[in-house]
Amino acid sequence: MNKSLLPFACCATLFGEIVSIPADIDNISKIDQIVDIRTPAEWRETGIIKGAKTITLINDKNEFMDSLKSSIDIKKPFALICRSGHRSMMATHMIDSPDIKVINLEGGMMKIMSEGYKTVPYKD
Repeated sequence: MNKSLLPFACCATLFGEIVSIPADIDNISKIDQIVDIRTPAEWRETGIIKGAKTITLINDKNEFMDSLKSSIDIKKPFALICRSGHRSMMATHMIDSPDIKVINLEGGMMKIMSEGYKTVPYKD
């Protein structure tokens, strides 16, 4: 993770709080691991953030955690993004371990796309 976001990650670890930051182009560029938890139809419609991993959010916590573990290094900080920020906030509540540093990107894809962010096409 970029050092400028390190204070956010540290706070999440020390206090077990969920960290939320605006989903803006500047913040996106500072995060090494981003997980897009929308659906395949949403990914195809708008594209995805370059380098983002794609995992559809499901209500089964264990299955969701297994998907995360197989896609990213959960020992390192990562951010979750969805369409508007609501699903990614729900997902952060599913990840209730103080050892995992997770950031919710508020406003989601709608926010960064409204700022002119150019996504890359999603490939099945």
